[in-house]
Amino acid sequence: MPDNSDAVASSNTTDQGLTSDRPTLVEADPERGFNYPYYLAVPEGVDEERTAEDASSRDDDKRPILVEPHNVGELIEEFDRHLELARQRIEEQSGRYIADELGLPILIPVFPRPFEEPVDWTHMIHMLCAQTMQIDEGPLERVDRQLLAMVDDAQERLAEQGISVPEEVILNGFSSQAVFVNRFAALHPDRVCSVSAGGINGLAILLRETADVRGVGERPMNYPVGVANIEELIGKPFDREAFRELDQFIYMGSEDDKDALLYPDAWTDPELRGIAVHTYGEDIHEERFPHCREVYEEADVNAVFRMYKGVGHTPEPALNDVVEFHERSLAGDDIESLREDLGRNI
Repeated sequence: MPDNSDAVASSNTTDQGLTSDRPTLVEADPERGFNYPYYLAVPEGVDEERTAEDASSRDDDKRPILVEPHNVGELIEEFDRHLELARQRIEEQSGRYIADELGLPILIPVFPRPFEEPVDWTHMIHMLCAQTMQIDEGPLERVDRQLLAMVDDAQERLAEQGISVPEEVILNGFSSQAVFVNRFAALHPDRVCSVSAGGINGLAILLRETADVRGVGERPMNYPVGVANIEELIGKPFDREAFRELDQFIYMGSEDDKDALLYPDAWTDPELRGIAVHTYGEDIHEERFPHCREVYEEADVNAVFRMYKGVGHTPEPALNDVVEFHERSLAGDDIESLREDLGRNI
């Protein structure tokens, strides 16, 4: 099988400057902290309306970058195919719609989904799984930190074009992407201003450190079920207060039966999977999703939970609500008003 790390050094597209009519592929730059490329696009009018001179007078005028992870949803070895699919995503899929509606630059990292090299199939990079976070060498070490480096790089590139953006980003994702953004927000809440995560299977990361497993006793609730070992993974304690204050829109369809717990590459540790089943429950809609909502409410997290009746595994019915959620979050609307207006049909 081909080595995905071949794509670290080069790709078949070059960075030709930012324009509003097409995405820019920024090559991997290990010296700047990212071993894989990313796409960056600027919706039409952003460069005219929000220049550095206009925005520098007030931080409130700055509009963040929208980050949406790459996810292929299928087994693809060729990295060029990942590049092609990520380009299609940033040009025409739901994240681009949200970015255009909000008038935000959008960034999509292009991480691979490896089989044998540089790591084996048990590392579900596109879900930021537990095994992924334990990679301690090679091109896929700390992809969360690589994404932060991409954001820093993109902010500099935008500044060179006269577009000033804040340090914090908006995160958006659906399905595996939603799992990625929810987990990334828990790891780095200080770099995020709001999150939308759809089709998440009722598996949001929980602000707990232990689980009482029937017949076994108390066990650590480790990442990505809970937050017990986050300091061990990233070298700093879980920032509970920052995560609590982070506005989140977590949604799914009442007919969405996609279950990530059934994916062997997403939950390869049998003990961790067992704790997940015990903690979240078996039924996605009747147990898991309500349980996540209860835990977030108990922890006073600024989260809106929404169930879309009669909807399957698609973000389409939620897109305008996602746009409204982020727009109002940026405007400083309080979480109770967001819950009242957008948290219907739970």
